[in-house]
Amino acid sequence: METLEIEKFEELLEAFESQKAGQNFVYRGVSNTSYDLITSLGRCESAMGKPIDRLEARLIKLFKESSIPYLEHKPNNELEWLAVAQHYGLPTRLLDWSYNPLVATYFAVESNPNIDSAIYILSGCSTIQTPDKTSPYKLDRVYKYRPPYISARIQNQAGLFTVHHEPDTPFEHDKLKKVVIPMHLKSIIKKTLFKYGVNQRLLYPGLEGVARDLKWLETKMY
Repeated sequence: METLEIEKFEELLEAFESQKAGQNFVYRGVSNTSYDLITSLGRCESAMGKPIDRLEARLIKLFKESSIPYLEHKPNNELEWLAVAQHYGLPTRLLDWSYNPLVATYFAVESNPNIDSAIYILSGCSTIQTPDKTSPYKLDRVYKYRPPYISARIQNQAGLFTVHHEPDTPFEHDKLKKVVIPMHLKSIIKKTLFKYGVNQRLLYPGLEGVARDLKWLETKMY
């Protein structure tokens, strides 16, 4: 995997702008550069002490049974169920990405101020075209999936997912690039993004985003 470490915010913008036109790039920001691209389901397997397929089946079954009273619109297929579950924090075989590089940058610098962070840039992977006919549990490789409208948060974050056929294996791809952000730049970049309107109120619409922004602005916390 190609890796680039930047020394200033302008170099990050140059990395984004240098990408070839016409390719469908997606981005994922991580607050710690040592984090692998592994799903939340894969990360929790050993702690739960169950085979990953059994753990997944039980989690999604219980989620379906418990979530119905709270859903405005019932998901139409298994991919939609996984997207909703992922959105609300259930461990799944999905990874979150964004079509917007600045959104991914914000997530990379949002927390862990004393640790280098990173942005992953992916230009490969086919997109699932027929979600109603696709089982996320029977895929033979990683695919991208853009869900229908689930929440304003995903819409504002220009969000999508990758669906992983081996959820406990770190994702690798020949068209994957990693941009490392040194920790001393994280606060600077976060303040710059705020000036451009990429902030908590945008990414977490509603009172949660308002509270997060006020906490950061008025208490001088990172």
